[in-house]
Amino acid sequence: MIHKLYGSTGINVSAIGFGAMRFADQSQTEECASLVKYAYDKGITYFDTAPGYGKSEELLGVAFKTMLKERARRPFYVSSKTMGGDPSSIRRDLETSLTRMGLEYLDFYHMWCLLSPEAYAERKRNGALKEFDRLKEEGLIRHICVSSHMSGGDIGALLADYPFEGVLLGYSAMNFAFRDAGVEAAAAARRGVVAMNPLGGGVIPREPKRFEFVRTRNDETVVEAALRFIINDPRITVALAGFSTTAQVDEALRAIDGFQPLSEDQVAKIRVGIREAFNELCTGCQYCDQCPQSIPVPYYLDAYNHMVLGNGPQDMINRLQWQWGIKLEDDYLDRCNQCGLCEKACTQKLPIRDRLAAIRAEVGKARLAVKK
Repeated sequence: MIHKLYGSTGINVSAIGFGAMRFADQSQTEECASLVKYAYDKGITYFDTAPGYGKSEELLGVAFKTMLKERARRPFYVSSKTMGGDPSSIRRDLETSLTRMGLEYLDFYHMWCLLSPEAYAERKRNGALKEFDRLKEEGLIRHICVSSHMSGGDIGALLADYPFEGVLLGYSAMNFAFRDAGVEAAAAARRGVVAMNPLGGGVIPREPKRFEFVRTRNDETVVEAALRFIINDPRITVALAGFSTTAQVDEALRAIDGFQPLSEDQVAKIRVGIREAFNELCTGCQYCDQCPQSIPVPYYLDAYNHMVLGNGPQDMINRLQWQWGIKLEDDYLDRCNQCGLCEKACTQKLPIRDRLAAIRAEVGKARLAVKK
């Protein structure tokens, strides 16, 4: 296992982290807990969760009952988050998380889901940062961090305003250009950087042929290559992968086995290919899921990705029908009044209205084909 120093905290963490958001079936408590313990036994020491991830914190808590007995000999570190915008809600969220996981403190606690500089300013005005400071003084959290889907420049401004010790952001072989400035700012300030969705929210493993150019070795899968691209970046502390099976853990860890730094030419080639082909894909953060007309915008954008990455409109139609249960006759897109709220919420500033219109046109063609 490769370990990296988390900013200026003095803590060394595994370069691959366990994102506890993608358990296959959260009702299978022992199976999920065993997966966590399996990753720990394989050398993963960074575990990330959040109150909004279903039963994730409780499932980690089951695994931690065993892992805590070994923690003095084999340290591990736990990260969680709060969307609380005022002191009382922040403290309540933290106390709930600690109880669920059976912990006395959290190593990394994140101000979560900052979508804009204005949202950060509002939480700051309401005393959120002061409460984080108090919780750290009380020993309930060790390190104050931030999780954001803002652009790289805005993240840089955020880190300049308050000495967050680490930042959690979306960063992958699909969208690195969008947040590169934030990663650079964090590294320059010696903050820890955890890359969530390093596999593009699952798009990369689902489309290995399309991402073939990420590979630099004959003996690696596209998943391994995409993770190596992240691990190779000295500014990134942890590549946070979501796991559902032990096989996925093993594949991610193979990105560590025999790791050799990529040459400058290899990195440059990958970056050029990504910039040209993949920077405009939706990464699935779902912050556009607030349509007043009840249009499931994230589902449509996911399907649009499949039209781009797959074999055209039929792949998109199949995705809507078989993954999201949206039928050709459903009238969701007919309700769109072009209000633009989805675009305002989009962390990547994608032209969502244009894409919905394009999808609507293809759905219309498919409806006509069925009638014929």
